[in-house]
Amino acid sequence: MKPLSLPRLFLAGLAAMAATLGAMVALPHSAYIRWQSTQTEAYARLGWIYERIHADPTPIDIAFIGTSHTMNGINGPLLQQTLAAHGRCLKVANLAIPQYGRNLHWAIAQELFAARRPRLLVLEIMENESRKAHPLFYRVASTQDLVTAPVIGNQNYLADLIRLPWRQTVLAAQSLAPAEFGLKPRWTPALYDGSDVDNTTVINVNAQTLTPPRTRTLPPNQLQRQAAAKMAEKNLHMLPRRFAAQEYALPNHYVGDILAMANKAGTPVLLLYLPGYGRPAQPFDMRLYGGKPMLTVNDLLAKTGNWYDVEHLNATGAAQVSQAVAAAIAPRFSPTGPRPCSNGLAPTRALAPFRHVGQAGAD
Repeated sequence: MKPLSLPRLFLAGLAAMAATLGAMVALPHSAYIRWQSTQTEAYARLGWIYERIHADPTPIDIAFIGTSHTMNGINGPLLQQTLAAHGRCLKVANLAIPQYGRNLHWAIAQELFAARRPRLLVLEIMENESRKAHPLFYRVASTQDLVTAPVIGNQNYLADLIRLPWRQTVLAAQSLAPAEFGLKPRWTPALYDGSDVDNTTVINVNAQTLTPPRTRTLPPNQLQRQAAAKMAEKNLHMLPRRFAAQEYALPNHYVGDILAMANKAGTPVLLLYLPGYGRPAQPFDMRLYGGKPMLTVNDLLAKTGNWYDVEHLNATGAAQVSQAVAAAIAPRFSPTGPRPCSNGLAPTRALAPFRHVGQAGAD
């Protein structure tokens, strides 16, 4: 038998490699495992987000989607209590996750609208959209959503595809033996953080306290100095302005899709302007948001005593913002009368004491 020539051997090797990678990508796995597979600090909230949407029977009347500005800045239980004081019994789900990246916000919204019909979606906005994709999008997105993601303006597109075969292999193994990887094979209330998780006093996940109490106030001179430096570093356009549509193609695509999903579900959208300290009184460009109404709490954001660091409110600031947001939202809903409000599912485990393991919840 005549041996294969070197070019044919090379082509055969490429075909074998393509077949192997294709088989890896096609490996089945559990979506629940995929969403809880990230166990790094506050990013482990992704697993709770999936549980809150798909497993917890408690209604989601008001859903918040955003970054750690929302996760650390909106006290869901306090917001619900304030709404109840206004005669509105409504259940809030704070589905925010650290770091900007509208593709991950879209993935969360897609899960939300596939399973629920919230009565209001509150979408965080800041002074300008980020060009960047979220670094953890590839951890939770389906294969189809990774492959069909926008290419223009998406710096992570190629890297996400390169990591896909290995991700699928790991998820397949985790789905076969979740306990071996420290994951839950199925949802159970005994291992659930509860319907109303608050990350404004301490950041927590899976009954673990990840930070000391967020009661600290950054000294005003330090806060103002850092805010000035942040604004000085800001560059709205890395490319000539005529290429703005291409430069911001990724947030343009995903924000538009989020608004379209909400519109199809008949869910009103409220934009919550929640930037860091010392930012402009309103975003630089509102054209992306389709004329949706915007709620601001600029008077509270201007108080130096409300800030844990230059990007995140402390517990005091979060409480004030949450109460103000509740008061602004309440008139959107009809009074529910004097009946007592349901509290949803309570956590069954006490929070473990904080042990320093690094930063959590920062963008």
